[in-house]
Amino acid sequence: MKARKQSLFALTIPIFLELMLITVVGNVDTIMLGRFSDQAVGAVGGMSQILTIQTVILNFISLGSSILIAQYIGANNEDGIKKTISVSIIMNLLLGAIIGLIYFFCWKWILIKINLPPHLIDIGKIYFKMVGGLCIFQGVTLTCSAIMKSFGNTKQMLFVNVGINLLNILGNGMFIFGWFGAPILGVNGVGLSTVISRLIGAIVAIIVTMKYCNFKFSYFKKFSFKIAKHILSIGIPTAGEYLSWSMAQVIILAMVNTMGTIEIAARTYLALISLFIMNFSIALGNGTAIQVGQLVGAKEKEKAYTQCLNSAKLSFIAAAIVSIIVILLKKEIMTMFTKDPAVLHAAYKVFAWMLLIETGRTLNIVIINSLNASGDVKFPVTMGIISMYGVAVPLCWLLGIKFQMGLIGIWLGNAADEWLRGIIMLYRWKSKKWTKKSFI
Repeated sequence: MKARKQSLFALTIPIFLELMLITVVGNVDTIMLGRFSDQAVGAVGGMSQILTIQTVILNFISLGSSILIAQYIGANNEDGIKKTISVSIIMNLLLGAIIGLIYFFCWKWILIKINLPPHLIDIGKIYFKMVGGLCIFQGVTLTCSAIMKSFGNTKQMLFVNVGINLLNILGNGMFIFGWFGAPILGVNGVGLSTVISRLIGAIVAIIVTMKYCNFKFSYFKKFSFKIAKHILSIGIPTAGEYLSWSMAQVIILAMVNTMGTIEIAARTYLALISLFIMNFSIALGNGTAIQVGQLVGAKEKEKAYTQCLNSAKLSFIAAAIVSIIVILLKKEIMTMFTKDPAVLHAAYKVFAWMLLIETGRTLNIVIINSLNASGDVKFPVTMGIISMYGVAVPLCWLLGIKFQMGLIGIWLGNAADEWLRGIIMLYRWKSKKWTKKSFI
């Protein structure tokens, strides 16, 4: 069970390509639905943040296991690696089943609570029950992906996700446009395509993990509660910061949902474009976290310190450059999604503020990943809760709703939070308090 210790570039590029692929396919999904109707886009976009929370909760286990495995790799502890892999897969299977049941049976209550308009609920309710109710497949793939990346095997999961997303595109085309004589099911067809592709992806991900991490089903026989406790102690605070952010975004999304179908659709398109800008920062943050975890496990903390700062600088510059390009090409980009002049007008007003929010966000992405990988997991989630609910949510309401600035107010409120947390996280990393937080 040998791990591959690779350069930051070798780790980051496959992760970046995987994220780009997911984002491109996500945009293709939206473009396809946009050709079907902007109301279909509004229905899926209006419930997207709630579905994202599933991913965040499942990442409790995935992130916890990846950090623990990375440190075990640095310490050459093969027994700890084996136990962590088996425990993490079992835990996410159970967690995925529980979350899926909640989403399947409580769908109406959830969608009403986020202020989704009734006509959009009618359009998207079956999609929500399918995708939300069967999230167990996504849980398996997330766990296997985290395990593979901890070993430095980033390319293999890229290929797995290529297959998943190509299947998804094929399914979308069949059920939205009737390719190959398939029935046209609209939003419901997109949900069915998503679930089928995730099922196949989960099966392939397990096979790949067994092959490249030398993992066997026999390892499942011994469940280590000690390892489970370690995973939760790492994963809950680690993913807790993102969960806190996602919950804050649900509250903010509920504000947007009161603005009308046009703003909901515009926000959906803008969120996808923002994700495209974030991809390099996320990839660099993940790659840096793998190296930081391994360096901390090997007691090379000065190298870990320098690596994080270098990655943060590179990510900041990249986010600024990409944001400027996106702003300059806003008309060309938006017309790929929709031709509706009202939606276009609502979106164009927000583009100028993307540079502000994305440069602040990149500091959080890279440095928080490194803090978590080093073992300093409680500080980011504590400061995240304070800033998100003390700055982002109140400012979004004040500017977006009270002062009637609409989506511009939403973006400015979020930007204030990102910059405040980014500066605080940079100070925390430079203080080197994380050097005393290792898990092993």
